[in-house]
Amino acid sequence: MNVVFATEYYHPWAPGGTAWSLELLARALTARGHEVTVVTPNYGGPAREEVNGVPVVRFPFWRRLRPGAGLAPLHDHVNPLFHLLFARALVSEARRAGAHVLHAQEKHALVGTFLAGRWLGKPVFLSLRDFGLICPITTCLLRHTHVPSDCGSAKLQRECVPDFFSWYIRAGALRKLRIRASLALLYLDARIKGALVRRVTGFTAVSRSLLDIYDRAGRIRVERGRVVYNLAPPPAAGGFDRSRALADFGLPAHPVVLYVGKCSPGKGFSVFVEAARIVAARMPETCFVAVGEGPPDWFPRGAEVRLLGSRPHAEVERLYALADVVVHPAVWPEPFSRVPLEAAAFAKPVTGTRIGGTPEAVEDKSTGLLVERSDPDALARAIEELLADPELRLALGRRAAEMVSAKFSGDRIVDDLLRAYGSIAVKKSSR
Repeated sequence: MNVVFATEYYHPWAPGGTAWSLELLARALTARGHEVTVVTPNYGGPAREEVNGVPVVRFPFWRRLRPGAGLAPLHDHVNPLFHLLFARALVSEARRAGAHVLHAQEKHALVGTFLAGRWLGKPVFLSLRDFGLICPITTCLLRHTHVPSDCGSAKLQRECVPDFFSWYIRAGALRKLRIRASLALLYLDARIKGALVRRVTGFTAVSRSLLDIYDRAGRIRVERGRVVYNLAPPPAAGGFDRSRALADFGLPAHPVVLYVGKCSPGKGFSVFVEAARIVAARMPETCFVAVGEGPPDWFPRGAEVRLLGSRPHAEVERLYALADVVVHPAVWPEPFSRVPLEAAAFAKPVTGTRIGGTPEAVEDKSTGLLVERSDPDALARAIEELLADPELRLALGRRAAEMVSAKFSGDRIVDDLLRAYGSIAVKKSSR
């Protein structure tokens, strides 16, 4: 199989988990003898190179970014010129490589990939990784488990945008007006791309939960899709020096409870802050750490939580190794976070919420603990249970490592992806 992946970001530009997941998938396919080429915008790197054995082609682009977690302005990726440049690069590279399949790995790569596939007469696949092809903000999912049936542009402006301002934005009237206009255009962009989703050869979703939400929202033909999970990282190497790591991060030699991710309402940061306050009152020797993009100045932080900000991935891995408990208190139905997979690579138990893709990665009372969303008291009790029982922590962490390495292994995920390609080909050929 010869596959061309199209993606908005690829290493060393990695603003989120997609870049890490995609690199692991490309490497796993290559290790199985398949040919993979990644096509992505050039934010300031070589036009063509190999990254860990995977050919990467970067097409000329006007935006320059520092390597790392930086994001291009959103209007760059909804620009018609961006789609045309992407399509031209994909046509050129697919012809050169003799590609069998073009696979858009993110929503903003869809238009260029669809155009290239139509031009070449090649199958086009899309990976669903978030809710952006339903709505640009989906604040409804902070309260509901599915998108309401009356979702539309009027409801967006009437109900969802005020919620978005309340939870995420503090701004004056003029800026709010600009944001409303931008969200209206992004909603229209999502609906246009949604029409293309119905016309692609097939698609994959990173969790059963995400597939179900798209299906119930009426945005997909579910028979064209399959669940293909993100790959787990390899198990962590031994030889970790805990004392040195604590000193390097300026942390006390106390039990560490770790939060990884953007400090936002959807990720459940405020729930974590409140749970930390509750636990600290009863177990004052506990150290609470948050690593990831920090909250805005007006957002509650909590004196108990140490904010480390965004850190390189290697430093985040050291924090996983330090942690006694990892928390993932998502309030919205997280499609499929990498946090449980990365924690399991270090045999650390996760306390997460019983919503979205998390229950597909964390088995309650077997590989971690699950609680209801937006419930800091329940989260605090789960944290305390794990902190008070080292044997339970070790047992859950060990089983998490075993489960993740089996369920989300490279071979299994590659097989799932190839079945997705093959099953759609069979369905189309039988018509």
